[in-house]
Amino acid sequence: MDSIAVDIVGFAFNAFSREPVILLKRKGELEPIKSLVPIAVGPSEAQAIIAALQGYEPPRPMTHDLMNNLLSTLHAQVVRVDVHSFHEGTFLAAVTLDQNGITFIVDARPSDAIALAVRCGAPIYLDQDVFNASSVETASMVSRPPISDEPQHSAMQEIYNQIHNFAENVQPSDFKI
Repeated sequence: MDSIAVDIVGFAFNAFSREPVILLKRKGELEPIKSLVPIAVGPSEAQAIIAALQGYEPPRPMTHDLMNNLLSTLHAQVVRVDVHSFHEGTFLAAVTLDQNGITFIVDARPSDAIALAVRCGAPIYLDQDVFNASSVETASMVSRPPISDEPQHSAMQEIYNQIHNFAENVQPSDFKI
């Protein structure tokens, strides 16, 4: 299985499903970014990832902090996170752990695996085939050719603007339930 190291670019908001979407790019790819992989995540997981990326430490451990603390207590570390499959519209992931030279691979939701990886500083990988099948060219998101002269185009442009504005200004508190 060939994998691609990825970085988190940021978040967007799916206006139709009203779900936050994490945006992943090839690690080290400089601007302009050619393609992104969007993965829908729950609001709590988005909040957890954003909080960790911003270095926010809650007064009491949240779920992913608890997982990280448990691993530390057991002298285990997260080696890597792999988003390895895409099946029936769902991404599948695994967390690779090391405990005293013994490797464990644990099935996980991508959102939880990524939230844990951010806290641990572990690398995130995407299977090459998954990346190729699920990536979206950024040129198509930014400079879309006009669909027609109908008002639908301005409505679509407004949705793109809302997604862009949300991604630029998102804060952990935006995802509180």
